[in-house]
Amino acid sequence: MPLFRFPMILAFAAVSSTTGCNAFVRTDDSCRRSSALKVSELHVPGYAQSKLPFILRDEHLQEQSGDGTITLRRINPLTFDVQDSDVKVPYQDGFLIHKTKDQVLTNEECQMIVNEAEYVASIREWTRNRHGNFPTTDLPLVELPETLKFLRFALVERIYPMLQAQYGMFLPDPTKLRLADGFVVKYDAAGGQKELKPHRDGSVLSFNIALNPASEFEGGGTWFASLDDAIKIDQGQIVSHSSALLHGGHGIISGKRYILVGFVILEGYDSWSMRFYNQVRNL
Repeated sequence: MPLFRFPMILAFAAVSSTTGCNAFVRTDDSCRRSSALKVSELHVPGYAQSKLPFILRDEHLQEQSGDGTITLRRINPLTFDVQDSDVKVPYQDGFLIHKTKDQVLTNEECQMIVNEAEYVASIREWTRNRHGNFPTTDLPLVELPETLKFLRFALVERIYPMLQAQYGMFLPDPTKLRLADGFVVKYDAAGGQKELKPHRDGSVLSFNIALNPASEFEGGGTWFASLDDAIKIDQGQIVSHSSALLHGGHGIISGKRYILVGFVILEGYDSWSMRFYNQVRNL
């Protein structure tokens, strides 16, 4: 029986960490320690503004029927248990890497995001320099209006409850999770970006959602230094992890791979965020 029931609806920059380190090779401690630390609104003031488009507000809940009647859409958060994920890298009473066993987004929802991204890219092109030392071929979600509209609800109903179940045992207040940056990434073995070298993200938690079937490309996945291996997911599944863990986009050798990436902060917990980052970054 499927875990999720779907309603009828269709980080700032990664921080520098691996200068002089080879991609997908287990790195030594000196390489792991080279990361800048940027994990909260205190350390990245831009997060105070970048999180705003992703917040679900009262006006987003309003729906207008054919006769002009305004109703409020009901929010239905999913129920998620940590046992619904494959887990890696133990920490305190939980784990720092989770891979969902089932889809969190449907095939149709994923394809809608890919279609909108490619349509917008046909007009203004993919960006290639938004993330400093570790740029991706991507489009920010704020430039994808239909995806942004959909994601506001998906965050509240699915993604935040999932992260709360996965990491709530060591977060001081799981209800304060906020998406600070989100973007669609495109890997293309035929002349585009094929991989992303190891790095750390400038947030508390990170996640990526597979937007197209794994059968459409060869290779790929999220590589973690902690595992010396890549975790692969299929369409609609999510890999989430502590942003401090050294990780990268494992190269594809054929086809195209699309993912939706999110950088998540813990609003109001700047000092805790920094301590957490320091505690887990070398695990």
